[in-house]
Order: sequence, then structure tokens, then C-alpha cells
Amino acid sequence: MRFPSITLRLSARPIAYYALTLFFVLVLALAVFAAFVYHDTARLKEAIAQSDEKLAHQELEEAISLLSERANRTAQALMAWDEARQQLEDPIYYGYWRNTRALSAGVIPETLDAVDLYDLTGRNLSAAPSGEASMPAQIDPEKLQPFMEQEGGHGHVYYFFPFYQGVDQAHRLGYMGFKFDLQDELAKLRKFRYLDLQSVNLVAQEGQHIPLHALVSALQFKAVGNPETRALEKLISRSFYEMAAIIAAISFLAYLATASVITKPLRALSGHIDAMRRGKGELLGESYRGMLAVTELENVRHSLNDYQQQLDDMHVSLAHKNQELWTQAHHDPLTGTLNRRAFDDDWRAMHRTHPGIPLEVAFLLFDCDHFKAINDTYGHQVGDQVLQGLAESLQGALRSGERLYRLGGDEFATILFSADMARVGRMVERCMEQVLRHDFSVYWVREPVRISVGISTLAAAQEDDLQQLHRQADIAMYYAKRPGQSNISVYTPEMGAGQEAVVSNAETSAVYEAMADPDQLEMHYQPVLALPSLRIEYYEALVRIRGEHGLIMPSSIFPVVEFRGLECEFDLAVLERVRRDLEAGWVPSGIGVSLNVSGPGIVNARVIDTLMKFAPMLSGYKLVLEVTETSLITQIAQASSNLNRLRKAGFAIALDDFGSGYSSLRYLASMPVDLVKFDISMVRCLETPGRQAVFVEDLARLIKDAGYKLVAEGIESEALLNRVAALGFSHAQGFHIGRPAALTKLHPAPAVQRDALSGAGVKSEHHVVAMT
Repeated sequence: MRFPSITLRLSARPIAYYALTLFFVLVLALAVFAAFVYHDTARLKEAIAQSDEKLAHQELEEAISLLSERANRTAQALMAWDEARQQLEDPIYYGYWRNTRALSAGVIPETLDAVDLYDLTGRNLSAAPSGEASMPAQIDPEKLQPFMEQEGGHGHVYYFFPFYQGVDQAHRLGYMGFKFDLQDELAKLRKFRYLDLQSVNLVAQEGQHIPLHALVSALQFKAVGNPETRALEKLISRSFYEMAAIIAAISFLAYLATASVITKPLRALSGHIDAMRRGKGELLGESYRGMLAVTELENVRHSLNDYQQQLDDMHVSLAHKNQELWTQAHHDPLTGTLNRRAFDDDWRAMHRTHPGIPLEVAFLLFDCDHFKAINDTYGHQVGDQVLQGLAESLQGALRSGERLYRLGGDEFATILFSADMARVGRMVERCMEQVLRHDFSVYWVREPVRISVGISTLAAAQEDDLQQLHRQADIAMYYAKRPGQSNISVYTPEMGAGQEAVVSNAETSAVYEAMADPDQLEMHYQPVLALPSLRIEYYEALVRIRGEHGLIMPSSIFPVVEFRGLECEFDLAVLERVRRDLEAGWVPSGIGVSLNVSGPGIVNARVIDTLMKFAPMLSGYKLVLEVTETSLITQIAQASSNLNRLRKAGFAIALDDFGSGYSSLRYLASMPVDLVKFDISMVRCLETPGRQAVFVEDLARLIKDAGYKLVAEGIESEALLNRVAALGFSHAQGFHIGRPAALTKLHPAPAVQRDALSGAGVKSEHHVVAMT
């Protein structure tokens, strides 16, 4: 049998009815609230009093701790005082010293009530200590714990310490003791906010010793009443009564005003909204009436249903707009790839999603080779087009779900999940192929555009922090861009160990110390022969640093210098070291010296001014300034101006490492240089017959015919020396001719004989050219 459902509904009533009911409810609630406030206020007073007493106790403990710290400092000062040590060694004038010098010399505080010294047996050096300022005549060296004693109604604190000779405290001379008046000393140590210092009283018998660690429990004290707390209590009480009166008045006035102030305007508003609703069609949803339904408000609800639908439509539109704004905020406007902000968001999300490294992760960092040279040469508009082409090529190499980020400048990155090295290798190959296929000549860029890739990986079994991936990829990129390296580099622990040289180790400290004191630099000089006379025309100055464990070579020095941006400062230190060598006459007069200057240094005013200070030495030495072609290409206007100034002063300018840079022939005609130093990689091509050797031979003849002198680096055999001499090279340099040597090992000779050269041993030692 089913019973009909019964729904209890009260008929709608006027607002005045509910207003009167609400008034009485408010009065009742106010009475209940008053009772709770009174009870809570009483508990608050009690809690504040307990808190004040606790804080006073804490202040007293802190003050006693400060007193102990002061006693320790006083003991250290007394041990460091020669006069005090003399008293222990020869106490004949101890009485005079104790009564006149001890507290007046300014070494220890004058506020001490007494100070005494004791011999190694614990006997007071005073014959008969007496009086209020006296100390015990005998102490137990095994019991030197501080204590407090009640004396004449005052509490005095005693401290005793061993007296050692020297900072190592290996030899004990005796003991020392201090005496403080507790209340006086506490008043001088600090101000008390909660503790009534005058109420502090020691509960102990006259002469009783209280250990310092039990002192607080033996002291009686009172907490100072907080005037702010009493003011707060009054304010709370007054505010409560004022609030009660205001609520009662407002409730009563609200009741009187409901009919005329609220009901009439509400009816008008309801009629207006209802008219709008009728123009929109049917109601949205079923009409619902509560137990205390109000007719006018029911009409408002129906109208608001229609308005809510309009809001929903607006929200949909806003959601689309927000999506558009998010896309703009997380995408690079130039290349269309995700930007650094999107990378940071995804990186944080990866940390949250994979906190335990459950997947194999690979981080790939892409960087355009020589982009600054392209940007400076062809202009920023072409540079932007190159970046767009790179982004398009890299994006085309990625698979579905793989995301490309532009981190800034010409640096792009992607993150691969569940990626083994085979998949990473295929990805890199696709990226390289896509970049090679892209026709950058449509942007009027005639040189090939290449990228370097730094890769870091993390296996699922490893527990390293994901945050290390980005740093490791940066290190791998650093190695990928180093001369003679592949454009692709995968991070290995050995790279991380090697990179410590540019982070924080002995090499870093040595570089900074050498810049502060150029005497720590040690210049090694390698001879450069004039051809075909085979005479030593000048020496190339190559820098080393004399460290604690031997010589630090350029391969460890210049990663630090370049990573920390210290090129100009290091140039200045090297130039100062060479200047001192020349002024001291270490380099024989009539022999030249070549100086290497970094790319940033050649456009730095301080470096140029320092080089100009060498001008007076040009009468006795031939000075050659070696610069790299990359430093000229990136800032060719400023570099050319500075080099022309140096040439007018008498310097010879050599273009170093020719053939290893970006586009040598394109800029050679406009470079203000006298000598062109062929890079070791090009010179060694002459040792093997083939197209490369023919190319280098023709290139040498072309540059020679253009009026430049040629210098061959890396000569390590008699055959190679004869070969470059036959090609018209004007100078030669290499281990076969002479290794870099310190000044003490230089033995200048008017000429180098061929038979001596042919008998010189050639080792496969790596040839390092200083990049100062």
C-alpha cells in the first residue's frame, strides 16, 4: 500500500513579518553572544597573565645565559692579558695588581665585584682575601662550576675558569675567578619587558651555594603587568557594549524601515525584471518555493534564472578568450614555438608527475652555431628569419606529442620521455637533416647554418634529481661547441668533473689570484722562425699559472676565464706580466714578442690603453698582436678602429687560427692585419696528398699574392717545415722548432740550423695556443 507524499509548505508572507521575527532572534542571539564574550574575556585575562609569567621566566633564563657568555668573554680577555699571565708566573706584586690594575686597565669590565687568580693547587694568590669584594681563599680545581651565594641580602654569582697559556691551551698556568652582583649585572645586560627586576629574590640561606643551572628555579620574581593588555581589555569591553547597542538599534530601525524602504523598491525591481523575463520566453527550470518563501523574491529568482543563462553564454565566450590569452602567453611570437614560460610550467609539472623518476628522460638542448656573427653581419631581420627557419626545421623533426621550446636567443630545447639512446640518436639525426635541408639562402645568408646539440639523459633506475638534467645539457653543449669537437655531445660524468674547473675549484681560485697578482702568472715563450733564413724572429708569449701543485695549463685556465666572463681582466694581467718580463730584460733585445688578446679584449678601452703603454718598447722589440678572426667578425667596426690605432703605434697585427672560424675569406680583405697564421688543422692537411692539401696550397698562394705574410702553426717535422717554406710561408712555429719554455730556459741564438732541427725529437703532445 502506497501512501501519498506530504510536502509541508508555508504560505508566502510579507517582508515585515520576517523582519519582526528576525529582530527578536537577533536580541536573543545578542544575549547569548554577551554571555560567551564575558566568559572568553575572563579566560583571556587568565591566559595573558600566564603568558606574561612564562615570558618573564624566559627573559630571566636568557639574561643568565648572557651573563655566562659575558663571563666566558671576560675569561678569554684575561687569559690574553700579559699582566695577568705575569701574576701567575711571579705573584710578588699580585696584591697591587689586583687592587689597582685588574679592574681599571680596561681589559675586563669594571662592573665586576671582584676578580682573583689561583695557582694550580686552587690557592688564592692573595695572602688573606677579605672584605665584600673578596673571593674564596681556596677552590677545588676539579669543581669549577659557577654558583650563586646569598651574601648580605644580595645574590652574588661566582665564575671560575682554568687559565691557559697560548691559544692552543696546551699549558695550564692556574685558575681565575669572577664575582658579579646578580641584580646589578642583569640590569646592565638588557632591558626587561615582562620581568620585574626589583622583585628578583634568591630563596636561600646566607652563604648557601646554588648551582647556576638550578638558579632560575631558586629565584622568586614577579611579572610586570602589560599596560597594553589592560588597555585591550577595556577596549574589548567597551566595544562589546557599543556593538550590542548598535546592533539593537539597527535591528529595530530595520524593522521599521522594511515596509517602506525595502518592500516598495523590491516590488518595483521585481516588476521590471519580470517584464524582461517575459520577453525572453519560458522560465529556466522548475519554480521552487522554500518554507519561508517571499512572493517578491520568487519573482526575482525567476528573472535571475534568465539572467544566469546570459552569464553562462558570457562565460563560454570568456573561456575562449582566456584560451587565446594562454596561447599567446606560452608561445614565442617570433617562432611560434613554446616559450620559456611554457618550459618552466612543463618542467614543474614533470617534477610533480614523476617525483621518483619512473621513466627514462632525455633533455636535448639546441643552439645555432655562430648566430651572433650572422645576426651582426646580415642584420636582426635576417637573424629573426634564421631563427624562424631553425624552429620550423626542428619542429618538423619532432614526433606527435613532443614539444619544442625556445628558451631564449638562439637556444631551443625538448624533453623526451621513455627515451633510450637509440631513440635520442634518431631524433638528433632528424633534427640535423631538417636543418641541412632548409634553404637559408632565401634569407640572403650565403654561409651554411649549423646547430650544436647538448644531450643529458636519466635512466629509470637512477635517483638523481631531475633538476640536474638542464645543467648537464648546458655542460654537454659547452663541450659540443669547443673547437675540434663534434657538434653533438652527450653528457658524461667526466664532463661534469671537467666542468668543475669553471664552477668552483683550485683552478678558479688560481685564476682570480693571478688576476690580482700577475707575478703568479708564468709566461712560456715559443720561438717563431723567419723563413727561409731560419732565424728566430720573435717568441709567442703563452700563459701558465704557477699553482700549489705545479703549472696550470691553458686547457684548464681558459674554460674558467670564458665561463665567468673574465677575458678583459685576464688580458690585463697577462699584459702586465709580459711588460714586467720585457722591462726586466728577460727577453733579449732585438727579438720580438707576440701577444694574444681575446675577442672581448680587442674592443675594450682599458686593454687597448694598456697595449699602448708598450709603445716605448717598440724601439727594442718587435711586438706582434694576435687576434682571432671571430673577434673581428662579431664587432668588426670597433675592432678595426682599435687595431688601426695599434698599427700606427708600431704593432704588427696577426690573424690567429685562420681557417678554424666562421668565414675567413669573406672578411679577410677588410681586416686590418699584417700576418695570417694558418690554423694547425689546415697546416696538417699538407702532410697528406689529396684535395685538402691542394686547397690549402692554393689558399696560401692566394693570400700571399694579396700581400699578407703567412705563419704556419703546428710544425712537427722537418718535411712539413720544408713544405711550408716552399709554399712561400714567411714564418713557422711548432714543437719541431721549439717548445714553449720559461724565461730561465730561453737561450736566444742568431739562427736555427737545419741539422739541429732535423735531429729534434717530435712528440705527440697536444698543441695548445693561448687565447689570452
